[in-house]
Amino acid sequence: MPWYRRIIKALSSLKLAVLILAFLAVLIAVGTVVEARYDAWTAKNLVYSSIWMYFTMGLLVVCLIAVILDRWPWKPRHASFIFAHVGIIIILYGSLLTQLFGVDGTLRLAKSDGPVKEVTVQETEINVYRSFDGADYERVYNEQVNFLKSPVKEGKPFLIKAKDLNFEILESVPYSLAQMKVEPSQQEQSGAGLRFQLSNQNVSEIDWLVQRNVFEKVEKQIGPVLVTMGGLWDRTVEVNEVRFTISDKGQLSYALYQKNEKKPAKEGGASEGSLIETNWMGLQIRILRYLPKAVQKYDIRRLARPQPNSLPSLRVRYNGQESYLFLNDYVKVFTEDRMYLVAYQNRRVPLGFDLELLDFQKTHYPGTMRAMAYQSSVKYDGDNTTTISMNEPLKYKQFYMYQASYEENPNGGIRASILSVNHDPGRVWKYMGSLIMSVGIVLLFYFKKRKIS
Repeated sequence: MPWYRRIIKALSSLKLAVLILAFLAVLIAVGTVVEARYDAWTAKNLVYSSIWMYFTMGLLVVCLIAVILDRWPWKPRHASFIFAHVGIIIILYGSLLTQLFGVDGTLRLAKSDGPVKEVTVQETEINVYRSFDGADYERVYNEQVNFLKSPVKEGKPFLIKAKDLNFEILESVPYSLAQMKVEPSQQEQSGAGLRFQLSNQNVSEIDWLVQRNVFEKVEKQIGPVLVTMGGLWDRTVEVNEVRFTISDKGQLSYALYQKNEKKPAKEGGASEGSLIETNWMGLQIRILRYLPKAVQKYDIRRLARPQPNSLPSLRVRYNGQESYLFLNDYVKVFTEDRMYLVAYQNRRVPLGFDLELLDFQKTHYPGTMRAMAYQSSVKYDGDNTTTISMNEPLKYKQFYMYQASYEENPNGGIRASILSVNHDPGRVWKYMGSLIMSVGIVLLFYFKKRKIS
């Protein structure tokens, strides 16, 4: 027997096939346990996209090819066998294309945000932006990272360099809860910090508003009241609003706006200790702390597994100080003549066209406030319009867009529509493989019936 026939015989043996399937079953079982204890993203990174899974699936494909070659020379009765095995191989190839080049993300549409051009996916990246005047930024560094698969550990920092920037990632923490603290800042570019209490006889809420720079608008929605400070402002008439403004000299003032009114019902100056009566459900606002220049810092509580509101975080060091950087957040780093923003964020994939929300409609179950159906009217790629509903996705270019959910304001209004966006380059191959495998199954019954007769 030639040497290549011996190799084909060994690779097509039933014992090897059973061993591969047994190991694949173990990997799937481990992935199921990891997904139950952690989440689907952790299971994907640590099990389903691991080198062990790729090796096992690759060995399975080699085994299937060897089984087909072992039947050479083929006869008509081998057709069902060959079709079934070729179908499985094509399905696995399509799955690999989906895994490597597919897009599965979300897209948030809000009327106030205007057109959206990118879809957010779960993969993460580090971006560094540079500015000379604190206004115009250019991206000077970008790197896709996966700190779940390749964690940064103590003693082996991840170094980011750009011009005069020296930024170190000392440690990656996969699951953490943020604990914020606000301190006075000596940097001129820093914004203000305001700690306030909103209370009446039944409730009491204490929170911070902190500007990361003097141009930023910050806001908090607490029950029926929207509290805003700084930045460019446009009155949202659908809500009761407390608007804080800061003068060039750092003095704080406020204005109260009743729902559906554009003119303030009350306004005046404010300082630490000030008590402001709102006339909304007996609510009062007390100014607990005001910092004209403030910096927001974080500490973390480490978690063994994900919890609601938990986030991945990075322990970082720059300018001789350490702090934490959370997913979809950034830190400011000041050098002698530049300012840098170092961002750790979910990767954004360009759509190749604009998508804008025109209207959102929600239908409730009769007699309840539970949503029965909802849909988004959108404009895309110029002046094209359509409606995306729960059962009618938008298919445009290479993307499928499904109505997934929505964000609701505390007053019951709709803040944003959430779409699920999918691009599957392996879809055609998986359909084709399924069809070929089905033909093989039909032929199997055909030849078996013919043999019996």
